[in-house]
Amino acid sequence: MQRLLSLSDGITRLIEWIGRMAALLALPLMLVIVYDIISRKLLGIYPALSGSVWHISSTKLQEMEWHLHAVLFLLCLGYAYLRDRHVRIELVRERFSPDLRAAIELLGCLLFLLPYCYLVISFGIDFTARAYHSGEVSAALTGLPHRWLIKAMLPLGFSILALAAMATVLRNVVLLFGPADLRDQARSRP
Repeated sequence: MQRLLSLSDGITRLIEWIGRMAALLALPLMLVIVYDIISRKLLGIYPALSGSVWHISSTKLQEMEWHLHAVLFLLCLGYAYLRDRHVRIELVRERFSPDLRAAIELLGCLLFLLPYCYLVISFGIDFTARAYHSGEVSAALTGLPHRWLIKAMLPLGFSILALAAMATVLRNVVLLFGPADLRDQARSRP
């Protein structure tokens, strides 16, 4: 049981590191948004700037905003799950004992979350491969190329979420079936 808890802790540390690194994408996302807004305002005032080195089409900038936002969201899914920052029915959940909450969480992961992640990962890999092999680009004439890169974030993000679910499963197994000293350790973990 100690190994299960240690494995859960290791997975949790990895996902927390990925979440913190992914959160740094908020900075370039804000920069792209600010640059897009400023450049559109300046082009309205100084149309001659449209041919300058500093001009990037608004379509490319908006697609970059969407892509950065999607990557940020997908890479932080597992972190949000581990930190309990996802949607729950708190009014019902808070009335349950810690053991009942752990049992529900365990069953929810095994019956719903992990199978769902498996499906999204499976279809996401095929989705990405088709985009890569076809050389898919943006539908917009001045959009971003290499659409497969953003599509690859879907199976990656759900793989991280599946790892988070596995860490939760391991922790809840220890919490429900482990010796008393390990149960206390498992309760104190996120």
